[in-house]
Amino acid sequence: MARHASRFSRTGIALLCLVAAGCGSTPATVEPSPPAAPAAGPPASVLWDGTSEAGGAIASAPPLSPYVASQTAGSDAVRIGVLLPLSGPRAQTGRALLQAAQLALFDFADPRLVLLPRDTQGTGAGAARAAQQALAAGAELILGPVFAEEVAAAANVSRAAGRNMIAFSSDRRVAGNGVYLLSFSPEQEVARMLSYARARGLTRIAALAPRTPYGERVAEVYKQMSPTVDGAPAKLVYYVPNSQSMHAPVRELADYDARKKKWQAEIARLESSTDAFARQALAELKTRDTIGEVDFDALLIADGGASLRTLAPLLEYYAIDPKKVRLLGTGLWDEPAVHAEPSLAGGWYPASLAAGGGTFAARMKASFSVSATPVIGLGYDAVALAAVLAGQGSDATTRYSAEALTLSSGFAGIQGIFRLRRDGLSERGLAVMEIDPAGVRVIDPAPASFEQVLN
Repeated sequence: MARHASRFSRTGIALLCLVAAGCGSTPATVEPSPPAAPAAGPPASVLWDGTSEAGGAIASAPPLSPYVASQTAGSDAVRIGVLLPLSGPRAQTGRALLQAAQLALFDFADPRLVLLPRDTQGTGAGAARAAQQALAAGAELILGPVFAEEVAAAANVSRAAGRNMIAFSSDRRVAGNGVYLLSFSPEQEVARMLSYARARGLTRIAALAPRTPYGERVAEVYKQMSPTVDGAPAKLVYYVPNSQSMHAPVRELADYDARKKKWQAEIARLESSTDAFARQALAELKTRDTIGEVDFDALLIADGGASLRTLAPLLEYYAIDPKKVRLLGTGLWDEPAVHAEPSLAGGWYPASLAAGGGTFAARMKASFSVSATPVIGLGYDAVALAAVLAGQGSDATTRYSAEALTLSSGFAGIQGIFRLRRDGLSERGLAVMEIDPAGVRVIDPAPASFEQVLN
């Protein structure tokens, strides 16, 4: 198997891998060269000076200057546009993605690679303007933007110029026709989660989903993969996020009122009896407030963050027994605040996972005081992918062509294997995690290749 850019990094981080077409199914490691600068930080060469191509100052310059991989980028420079919200309300995400991109540039140390960061200002108009600036500066490939409206606007510009884009949005509506989404697909995450749960014997799975575009996408996969029971559809309950009370949807899901009425009726029957056994049963029944169990053995909750932490304690409150009902999540569960919620202990969720992810997170914290998330990791993998492909084609028409980007055997990044599809969507190898009081643990490893996914 061919090995690309056979060099080593001082950091020891697991970096992007690539399988050349026809060379098999196991990615060959791409090992970046030792950087010329000290290992304590990226080299100090400034790539972007805060001015536009016309020489005028850009209204909102990024908070820090991106770096080139070496002191000079020669005449054979490979220029990559990086469109991110570096100002405005979404700037925190954009800055962290840019910092992750810098780590990748530093690690791969390709002297030809030049990043051209441009501020989208978090708007469609800003993204279109940023794309024009990057392309005017010679960008062969566009990385970003992050949000759907930015991607749609910037894509109009990149398509007109005949350049491909690797964006970070998860909105599938903006994918295709030269736009590839590197982000995480809730459809794939739900399919992985439901398939694993059923393989473990959980066949009666209910779902709780927000009335949001994300919730609707999760619900659609859930309905497609959930067989009817006695002709009835799968048990799916929606709720309005950020509403004043989450009680009503959980109460409905638990069929709490009907179970409460049965309890009240049984209490009345036992109280009318003088039988000793009835008195004993009555005493036991009064320790509960319902009769019977819910009609599902697992519950998929398509939410994260504060909404999930509000919903979770209500499950047991409305007599959904956590010892009898396995909680299932999506990639939104992959955050420390969720793992710390006691009501979610024992829950399962899918996640991209690779050996380099922990090292990457540690470096982001040490270098930039940034807590890395799966989304932030996309900034690293996007630049790493651009660096790998830069060495595969002799010019812009081949190195970032649709054929190069959609290699069927895929790539292996810091968050596991992934591949871009012709329709612009991506596929990932996902692990299944369990939330444990002592920490999160892997209960089903991610596949090492897409051959394993298919098998």
